[in-house]
Amino acid sequence: MGYLTCYYRTFCVGRKPTDQEKDWYKRVHDWLDAVIDAIKPGATTADAAKHFPPASKWGYKSELHLLCSEIGHGLGLHLYEPPIINRLWSLEHPQTFEKGMVIAVEGREGEPFVGGARIEDMVVVTDTGAEIITRMPRDEIIVAHSFV
Repeated sequence: MGYLTCYYRTFCVGRKPTDQEKDWYKRVHDWLDAVIDAIKPGATTADAAKHFPPASKWGYKSELHLLCSEIGHGLGLHLYEPPIINRLWSLEHPQTFEKGMVIAVEGREGEPFVGGARIEDMVVVTDTGAEIITRMPRDEIIVAHSFV
């Protein structure tokens, strides 16, 4: 028995990533860093959620379309626990971050039906902010060699 975990990484198999794929990855990496930087004791989920791109960036009229694509959520005995960080909920119903909370922060970037990049990290709220506790590399797309 233990706690559930949740994180994503983007892999490129059998080749190096294209410049477009690297750009998607850098964009999602940069704004996820901004979300994570906003997580600290006393700050709210609204402070973090404002760093997620709005649904209009993807051509959507409602934040509901991004409900499970650009989100932060607490981890524990269930996969999605408070606090919840997304533009749909957090901007109107902010929750306060507290030391010791464990939160997964995830996002994506790309073009629908073309390609893209996803990253998700687990963080723990410390006295001074959020510390990334995911130990898998995250600074660039991971290249996996094909064995076929």
